[in-house]
Amino acid sequence: MRYYGAKTKLLPLIEEVVKSTGVNGTSNFVDLFAGTTSVGQHFKKLGYTVYSNDMLEFSYALSKTYIELNKEPQFKKLNSKLKLKNGISSLLNYLNKSDTNTQGFIYENYSPNGERMYFTDENAQKIDTFRTLFEEWKNEKLINELEYYYLITSLLRGVNLISNVTGTYGAYLKTWDNRALKPLILEEVPIIKSSTKNKAFKKDANELIKSIKPDILYLDPPYNSRQYASNYFLLELIAEGWFGEKQPEIYGKTGMRNYEHQKSDYCSKTKALNALEDLVLNGSKAKYILLSYNNEGVISQPGIQKVLEKVGEVETMFENHKRYRSINQTVEDPQLTMEFVYKVKPKKTVNKTNNLSGKEWLQNSFSIWRELGKTDEERKLNHPAIFTIKLASKLIDTFCKPNGGKILDPFAGSGTTLLAGLMKKKEIIGFDLNPEFKELFIKRATQSYNFDEYNLEKKYIVNDSRFLTNHIEENSVDLCITSPPYWDVLNRRRTADYKDNVNYSDQNEDLGNIEDYNEFLQSLKEVTGEVFKSLKPKGYYILNVMDLRKKSNFYPLHMDASMLAKEIGFNLEDIIIWDRQNEYNNMRPLGYPYKFIVNKVHEYLLILRKPEK
Repeated sequence: MRYYGAKTKLLPLIEEVVKSTGVNGTSNFVDLFAGTTSVGQHFKKLGYTVYSNDMLEFSYALSKTYIELNKEPQFKKLNSKLKLKNGISSLLNYLNKSDTNTQGFIYENYSPNGERMYFTDENAQKIDTFRTLFEEWKNEKLINELEYYYLITSLLRGVNLISNVTGTYGAYLKTWDNRALKPLILEEVPIIKSSTKNKAFKKDANELIKSIKPDILYLDPPYNSRQYASNYFLLELIAEGWFGEKQPEIYGKTGMRNYEHQKSDYCSKTKALNALEDLVLNGSKAKYILLSYNNEGVISQPGIQKVLEKVGEVETMFENHKRYRSINQTVEDPQLTMEFVYKVKPKKTVNKTNNLSGKEWLQNSFSIWRELGKTDEERKLNHPAIFTIKLASKLIDTFCKPNGGKILDPFAGSGTTLLAGLMKKKEIIGFDLNPEFKELFIKRATQSYNFDEYNLEKKYIVNDSRFLTNHIEENSVDLCITSPPYWDVLNRRRTADYKDNVNYSDQNEDLGNIEDYNEFLQSLKEVTGEVFKSLKPKGYYILNVMDLRKKSNFYPLHMDASMLAKEIGFNLEDIIIWDRQNEYNNMRPLGYPYKFIVNKVHEYLLILRKPEK
């Protein structure tokens, strides 16, 4: 079948890589982006149990036939009604000789009659006739599911040979190709005999991987911005059919079928890397992961390497491969691409929630955390309300997977959370309104912690955190740790120890300069909403807050903050008390001797989590 991205010519290399894993016999081989199923067919022939998946219906039909079907269908019910011999040959002979004059959806839209030249009028009527019959036979229960998809596959194979296109269906030729003038013929589909229970799926790859456990996980995602759902929309239309009350929506000069619901993130430069990371992390329960990609893909080779190294050791094999040629490609374009096959042996640690030992897990599970005070470097900063590296590091160790992960701090301040993330070899991104804090972060990172200045500028964005998703991809963050301004308390003299306070900035947008408590909470809720959108499903949001007192009024900020987070959609999973008593000195008996008032020497760590769906 004419199909760009097919791996037929690379099968020897892929087989060599699979053999090098030592995984053989009837082990399962999971192909999550099956396309025309050429790879799945190859490994089915080698005796593997193949799971073949693709989100497109026409690919699913091929998987049902080539992968799930292990012997030729007999069509006993249908042949009995038609008074034909059992088996496929007599049925196909009957169809090829039958009257094919149905003037249906394909004839009306994709032949010269419909002012488009995908098929001749005669072939368009044949497609309409055959496809209508298959649907009727299925509804009358004269054929079972596998027999139905066998017939669809036979039709797709025939259509592929007489389509008036160069290879994809994004456009038709303005003059007739010689192949398109030949009559459409239904032929037998070669079936691979197998004794293993092979299975076809039609699901989103990133969702399916959560429910299966591969031995060999083979990934061949789209490489570039060309969406398969649009380039092969006509095959998809024929596979899905046009039956029932609602006709397919088509538009434009080519009669393109609506495909918004089938767009792949792997074709997007901004989404592909995150999608691959999510897929690889969830697929790390496989014995081996194999990834096919080439040097012209939307994901860079360093990006792929970085993602794969998060789950295990990476080996890379490659070979030059003749490039797929499009109709508008010039002679100056390169003739070859470099095709890579990455082999990864996942580490067992990747499936763990974190990398804590049993002893550390127990210690971190205590509801009160102590001895997480400032380092000497932090004391010298004289920051008005510093969030300590010891605390941020402990939170990352507890709530982030051991391999990889992206850390966000929407109130980054002097960059403590970001520094802890860098130390833990995580990807980081911070936001703050004050450019002086960005300079302080870079100074700390380079002078006190010896990090290379390269790229630090991009990791700290000077902007309002109420617009996070203008700068970072939604569903891309693993863990958010932050300590927002505690209302406008830094603008007031502290009554517990009489220390002077220094505010963060003079900007009106600063949450620490909002005088009205309810207005402050509303602004905090807006930031929380942006964090929610930024986090991956099941990602954690650790919010460090402290209850407040203004004169005789008490404000339970930890309660209010948790309620507004729940309104956004977060689940409140727990609360940890951060005991800071050792850091306080010069305390005085508040209200003595007329009214007892509590000296607050603890803060709250709200453990919030985004639901899976």
